[in-house]
Formats: sequence, structure tokens, C-alpha cells
Amino acid sequence: MQHHPWHKFIAAIVFLISLTVYGMTMAPTVSFWDCGEFIACSFRLAVPHPPGAPLYLLVGRVFTLIPHFLIEDVARRVNLISVLSSAFTVLFLYLIIVHLVRTYLKSTEGFLVFVPYLGGAIGALIFAFTPSFWFNAVEAEVYAPSMLFTGLVVWLVFHWSERSEQIGNEKYILLIAYLIGLALGVHLLNVLALPTVFMIIYYRRFPFTLVSFALLAVSGVLLTLMVYPGMVKGIPTMIDILGFGGMVVLMAIAILVLWLTLKQRQHALALLLSCVLLIAVGYSSYMTIYIRSGLDPSIDENNPETIGEFIKYMNREQYGTRGALYFLDRAAAWQESPNRNDYRSAGDFFWRYQVNRMYVRYFLWNFAGNPDDGAGVDFGKFWLIPLLLGLIGSFYHFYRDWKHGLAVLVLFLMTGLAIIIYLNQPDPQPRERDYSYVGSFFAFAIWVGIGAAALLEKITLALRRNGNPAGSIVGWVAALLLLIGPARMLAVNYHTQDRSGNFVAWDYSYNLLRSCESGSVLFTNGDNDTFPLWYLQEVEGIGKDMRVANLSLLNTSWYIEQLKNREPKVPISLTDEQIQNINLARWPRRQAFEIPIQMEQYWRAETDRYRRTLALDSVAPPQKMSFEIEPKLYVPGPNRQRIGVLRVQDLMILNILSTNQFRQPVYFSITTGTDNQLDGLQEYLRMDGLLLQVTPIKGWDIAPDRMYDLVMNQFRYRNLDNPDVYYDESTIRLLQNYRSAFYRLAHHFLIEGDTERFQALMKKLYSVMPPEVIPFAFVRLERLLNGMAVMAGIYPPEKVLEGGYALEDLRLFGDMAVQYGYYDLGIPALQQMLQTLERNPTGPEVTALIYSLFRSRDIYDRASAQEKAQLIARLVEQMQAKLVDAWEISGQPQRARELLEKRLQDNPGDPYATARLKSLQGEAARP
Repeated sequence: MQHHPWHKFIAAIVFLISLTVYGMTMAPTVSFWDCGEFIACSFRLAVPHPPGAPLYLLVGRVFTLIPHFLIEDVARRVNLISVLSSAFTVLFLYLIIVHLVRTYLKSTEGFLVFVPYLGGAIGALIFAFTPSFWFNAVEAEVYAPSMLFTGLVVWLVFHWSERSEQIGNEKYILLIAYLIGLALGVHLLNVLALPTVFMIIYYRRFPFTLVSFALLAVSGVLLTLMVYPGMVKGIPTMIDILGFGGMVVLMAIAILVLWLTLKQRQHALALLLSCVLLIAVGYSSYMTIYIRSGLDPSIDENNPETIGEFIKYMNREQYGTRGALYFLDRAAAWQESPNRNDYRSAGDFFWRYQVNRMYVRYFLWNFAGNPDDGAGVDFGKFWLIPLLLGLIGSFYHFYRDWKHGLAVLVLFLMTGLAIIIYLNQPDPQPRERDYSYVGSFFAFAIWVGIGAAALLEKITLALRRNGNPAGSIVGWVAALLLLIGPARMLAVNYHTQDRSGNFVAWDYSYNLLRSCESGSVLFTNGDNDTFPLWYLQEVEGIGKDMRVANLSLLNTSWYIEQLKNREPKVPISLTDEQIQNINLARWPRRQAFEIPIQMEQYWRAETDRYRRTLALDSVAPPQKMSFEIEPKLYVPGPNRQRIGVLRVQDLMILNILSTNQFRQPVYFSITTGTDNQLDGLQEYLRMDGLLLQVTPIKGWDIAPDRMYDLVMNQFRYRNLDNPDVYYDESTIRLLQNYRSAFYRLAHHFLIEGDTERFQALMKKLYSVMPPEVIPFAFVRLERLLNGMAVMAGIYPPEKVLEGGYALEDLRLFGDMAVQYGYYDLGIPALQQMLQTLERNPTGPEVTALIYSLFRSRDIYDRASAQEKAQLIARLVEQMQAKLVDAWEISGQPQRARELLEKRLQDNPGDPYATARLKSLQGEAARP
């Protein structure tokens, strides 16, 4: 069927709208998670985490060569891949919807000719502005180009079906096969589109019967398995067995067989062999991983430079191995889950967590509404329009064209629930996984477009039956659907998806590197404090002389070897053979560990700086560092015993510290957590910026001069004061590390009486990161900092005293304010606390305070009512004593005397009140 001239115009509009929106909201530089790794590996043609994405890296390398005067930031150039890929994906979705509607639409007379195009535009643009797809569209990740391959392959098979009777139609099938092979070099998810491809081919080539359809199902599964895991994992294994020479011979035999089948006119077999060969040719992009690893690039994960290591790389053995049928074992995933006690059974775990939370919730995010905090579903956000259109479209599609409806359903299930079943994910996951199921949302968006087309079709036919002109009315209905569908989604999602002003990943990573001294070793925790650092080092050349040591990767022998042998080298004393054989080490109980100290002159100077920092008379330079370590894991032993062990990463931390002996600075990222820092080592960690430096001096918790220079002059905080930039919950939690650093440093200057630097710090913090833009994530930190902000003159005392703060918080910053002479805050805070204690000693506020003071629920539960009452009485006496001192020092002795007189009325003969009142009266009587 010929298309109306408006078809190309509408397609262009859909593409340009998507491209413009994605371009406007694209991240300006590197983002968190895998983005930094992919950009760095594209720039260096390096080897990323298994199973790699070689085609993406090759394309990424081309985009890094975009001239500087066009796009200055290298990360921004690579981000452009996702922008273009996503815009083209939306275009192909439009074309697919148009094809499917035109397939069942029997009449295209009058306004009906526009129905497929309008439905296609509505469905495609709704999908364009779904949060999960939009998220992938504006950062350097593989999911956007992966979706482009999926959309292109699905469109091509429908395009072929229109031309399946033409001479040379096989070229589309061959192109699909080649694209599947290429797509493997981006992401393996594209294999899941194959069953839908097989179904469309079946519909055009075979009459439908139950037997033939059953054969299709079996053969489709087998052919899909032939591609993955068959070819993906089988080709490297065959190379290992046959060698490269043997593979060349095998390829030659395959080509010869293909030639013979063509000569004998066995076209079906020839087409199948050609498809297999083209998939293999497309898959050959993986040879770049093998080749580049052999050249030892700066990022060389798993070091797959031998066939054996390459097979392990493709099998993702770094992440552990599971049985082939693990995906069927719900009980195993349930038992592995730290949150397993939240579920009654394996079935309950599967339904409530894996299906509902990890798929249905994401599905509803995209077609009903996602709340800004990521919890639950906001059903009012999109007015349910996309969801209702999709449900209408799914039923209507099966009603009008059940064969194609079934094909779309298979795509929907294979890219959604099938992934859930295959992955068998434990609870919890380190991040939200909605990006993995965008293929399923793509399939549902086809039905959204069909649903919109169905409404327009029915309205047009109804108007025509009644003799009314349909054009203008249906046009207004289409405009309304565009307004309450894609336009509504664009409007409500724009702020949360707009990353054009988000520099957090770049700035945070830069600040981490600036916290390091030259030639240092930095232990990091996970993706977000590793991959952006790799980007800055490899692409922008920042901090190239220091080595990032990821603690997760430090459990692998290949990574330890690279740290030891590649520049900049990490001090490791193990031989390569010992590294290859390293494993868990027995550590049955808490044991001491000692490290001798070298560089005596340096540490003598450091000791002197420590003495001056804490205003001590003298400190002897340490001769050794000693601390105790608890077992980190317990493994089953003989006779049902549990044997304590240390992880490989723990052993390597100890080896690096012992080998280094403080010749090079060694740091932990502040996000590593106490479990990864070794428990006894924490007494030797000194806060430097966003890092914790290992020092041989126990109890030196901060280097104030260096840290002041970092946070005031060197750190970057771009757009953290800009309310137009959206920051999600995980980013806001990460940014609290800035506040923690400011708090620790400001508290130090408060103690030291350095009012000038204390006030400068607080004003800097509330200027670069105001709470109105970056909310507090931790209540205690918020209340302490707000109290200090009052002391610094940023807020009036009422800001704190009217904030409904808990008594424990009033006690904390009330004590602190009085201690350091900030009576305008301290006295009212202590008064408010005292009034509550006296007025309602059994109220919930006082109960919460007592609970916090006991510091243990067991101790609190065991305490008698008399013990709790005695504690309250002691607190009242303490608050009264502090108020008396504060009033006296602040020049208000009359108020102090009034409080003491009241106390004596309540407790005649109270020794403290008697003596203190006598002292105050004596001072008042002096001339």
C-alpha cells in the first residue's frame, strides 16, 4: 500500500521532537554507574567489564574524534550516541505502529488514511517520554543503542513481510541476521527479539496450524539458543579447541557448503547458513576485546588476552558461576537474599519481589507514573492515559489481527518477565533495574499507539455513519490525545529527566582526586567512586600519577597482578604465582596486626603537625602501627564448626599497607564503609577532604589546614545551588558526604575557637549547597548543621527552636552552643528541653530521649520505671546547672538565681542549689 505524503512528514516530526528533547536534556559530561567506564574505554579502546561491548566501544571511539570546536567535552560526545540512537528508536517505533495498524485497517478512505500515522505518532512520543527510556537516552550507556537494534530488527521483519513475495526479499532477512550479530557487540538483550522475528517469518511462509505453530515454537527456541548461548559462548570455545587455523578451515568449509546449497538451489538451507555466517561476522567485533587486551591497555578488565581467559570473560566468571538451570531455582535466590525474612516462601518471594517490585512497578512507572522518590507508583502523574491506551490497544490488536498481536505479546514477555525469570535476582539490588526492561516497554508502546489509532478509527466510523464530517472532530480528538498523552508526559517528566545541568559525577570524582596527594593509592568501593575516576584519569588526564584500587575487583587475581605490575604501580610483595593462587585465609579470631613505619623524617614532621593541630605539649613519633582485626566471613568447617576467614580484599589491604610502610599515601574513599576498611584500622584513618588517609598516628581524625583549603578553594560544587537542576535520591545521599566533611571541619574550628574560619565554612556550605536544593538525607546531621548555622549567623535561633526537634538534638546543639559561647541559641534550646522534661516527663518526646540515652533496646526494656525516672531527674538537674552557668557567663545572674531559688523550693536543702545560690549572691554583693 502506498503511504500518504504526510507519512514522511509526521515521521520526521516524531524524530526531530525526540532528538531535540534528548539533546536539550543530555548529560553535559560523565554520569554515574557504567558511563565513566564506557567513555574511558571508548577513548582508549580499552576492555570494560564482562561481557564487554566491543561494537559500542568502536562507535564510541569514532564519536570521541568529533572536533573539539564542535563539542568540547569528550563525555558529551559519547553521550550523543545515546541521543541519536534513542531518537531513531522512536522513529522505528512509529513505523512499526503504522505498519501494524495499516495491516488490519481494511479501509483508508477519507480521514481514516491518517489514523495509522496519528496513532503511530501518539504511541511513539509517549514511549519517547517514558522515564526509563528517557533516562537511557541522555547518558553514555549501551541500553540506548541496544534498543535501536531491537527497534530496527523488529521494523525490518515487518518491512520484509510487506515485500516477502518480491524477488530478492531475502536481503532483509540477511540484514536482520547481520544486525543481530552486530547487536551482540552492544548488549545481549537483542537476542530476545528473535522469537518475534521467527513468528513474522512463519506467518508469511507457512499456513497456520497447531502442529506447525508448535514446530515453530520448538525451532524458535532452538534457534534462539543457537545464537545465545550457542554462538556467543560456543565460538570462543571452538577457537580454544581448534585454534585460529582450525576456525579458518571451519569457516572455509561453511562457505563451501553454502556455495553447494546455492548451486543445488536449496534456497531455504542456503538462507539459514547465510544467516548463521552473517551473525558470526557481526559477532566478530568481539575480536577487538581479545586484540586490545593483548596490548595491555590501561583498563583491561579480566585481562582476556588468551583464549582461556577470553572464554571466562564471555562467561562472566568474575561475577561467579551458576548452574545452567539456576534460573528455575526460586528457592536458591530467596535463600541468598539478605531480605529473605520479608517473604513467607520462595513463591511469595518470586511474586512480591521479582515480579511485582522488579517488573510490574517499573512497568507502571512508565505508563502510570513514577514518584520522584522512586517508591511505589504515582497513578495520577500521567492520568493513566498511556496505560489505558495500551490496554485498549492490546485487546483491540488481538481482536483485529491476533497473529501480529501474538507476535507483539511474545516481544513484550521475552523482554520483560522472561528476563525476570532468567536473572532470578536476590533482594536487594544495588540500584533500580528499570533500564533492563525497556524492550518490554517498547512492545507495550506499540499497543499504546494501536489503542490511540483504535479510538480515532471508531470515532471516525461513528461520525461517518451519522453523516457528520469526521476530519475536524477527529483531528481535535487526536490533538487532545497528543496533549494528554505525550505532551503531559513531556511536561511532568522534563525536570526529573533533564540532566543538562548535572555535573555531580564529574565534580565529585574530581574532588576525590583532589583529596589525594601525588603518587597515592586510593581504595574505592563500587562503580560510582571508581568509573568516573577512571574517566577523569584516562580521558582528561587528571590524577594520572595516583592509582585507584577498587575493593570489589581486589578479590580477583588478574586485578591484583595489574595493580602490582602496571604503572602507576601499587606496592605488593606477593609473587605472580602467589597472586594466582590467592584465596580466603583462615583468621579464626580477633588478632593483632603490626606494620613497621619507614620514612621516619616524614612521619616525625607529621607527628609535629598532629601535635600542633591538637595543641599537645609533645607527641612521640610512632615506631610501628598495631591494630586488631576480626574475621570478615565465617565458612562451614568440620564438625559443623564455623571457621573465621579474611577475604582476598582484606588480605590485599594488609599486604599493600605492609609493603608500602607509609612510603606512599594510602586512602580509603569515604563511601567504602567500615566493613571494607578493616575494623581495627579505623582508629588510624584521618579525614582529608572526601577521603580517609591511613596514618600511623592513632586518633588523628582530621587535617584541618589541608582540608580547609580543599573544601574552600579546590573542590567544585557546580549547580548544587541551582533549583532548576534535579537530583535523585541516591545522588542526594551521596552529596551528604560534602556536608559531613564540612561538619567535621567546622566542629574542629568551633572547638579551637577559630570563629573566622568556622563562619566562613558554614557560609560556604549553605551557599554552595542550600537545603532548598539539596535536602538533608539524615535528620541528625541536619539538626546539628542547622544549629551550627545559627551560631555562624546564617539562621536566626528561631530556625532551630521552632523546628520541632527531638530533645536529644536540642541537648546536643544546646550543649555545643553554650560550650562555645553562642548563648542566643544555647540558652533557649536548653530552656525548651528543660520545660519539656518538667512539664511532661512521661510523654513521647521524653521517652524517645531516654531510649536514645540507653543506646540499646535490651537495656531500655530491662530498666525499671524507677531507673527511668531517676535518669529524667538527673537530666533535669544537668540542664538546670548548664542554664545557671550560661546565664551567669552571659551576664544574666538574676535569671540564674531565680532558677536556683525555684529548685530549692522544690527540693529544700539541695546541696548544689544551696552552694551555687550562695556563690551568686556573694558575687552580687561585691562592690
